[in-house]
Amino acid sequence: MARDPYRLIGRIQQVSHSLRKKSDRLLIDSAGVTTAQAGILAVVADDPGCSQRDVARRLRLGESAVVAAVGRLLSAGLVERRVSDQDPRAVALFLAARGVETVGRAQETYGVINGLVLEALGVEGRARFAELLDALDLAVGSFPLPAIDEDSAANTPDRG
Repeated sequence: MARDPYRLIGRIQQVSHSLRKKSDRLLIDSAGVTTAQAGILAVVADDPGCSQRDVARRLRLGESAVVAAVGRLLSAGLVERRVSDQDPRAVALFLAARGVETVGRAQETYGVINGLVLEALGVEGRARFAELLDALDLAVGSFPLPAIDEDSAANTPDRG
C-alpha cells in the first residue's frame, strides 16, 4: 500500500527524531557529548578561531542554542574562548586538549552510524538518497516565509 504523500513531512520528522535520539545515545556513551555538541566540536575542529555566529550558520542552528551549547562545552573543558586575532572585540573558539580527544571519539561513532545508514540504504539507494536530500534541501531553502511581527517572533521557540 502506498504511503499517503501528505504525511511525508511527518515521516521525515519521525525518522529524523529517531536518528537524533539514537545518535545522541551512542555519542554520549562513546564521547560524552550529544549530536549537537559533537557538531559544534567538529566545526571548531575544522575552523579553529571561528565565532559562535559562524558555528550557528554552518550548522543551521539558532545563535541562542549555540551560545547555550558552547557554554556547556566550556564547562566540560572541551572548548576555549579567546580574543579573536581579527577583531579584539570578538571571541574566537578553539578546541581544548580534551575537545580534540572527544572529536576523535565522536568521529569514530559517526563512522559506525553512517555505516548503519548506508547499509540500510543499500548500494543503489545511497547515491539516489543523497541526490534527493540535496533536492529537498534546495526546495526547503526556497520556501517563502510569512512576514513575522516582533511580538509573534518573541513568542516562537528557538528550534536550533
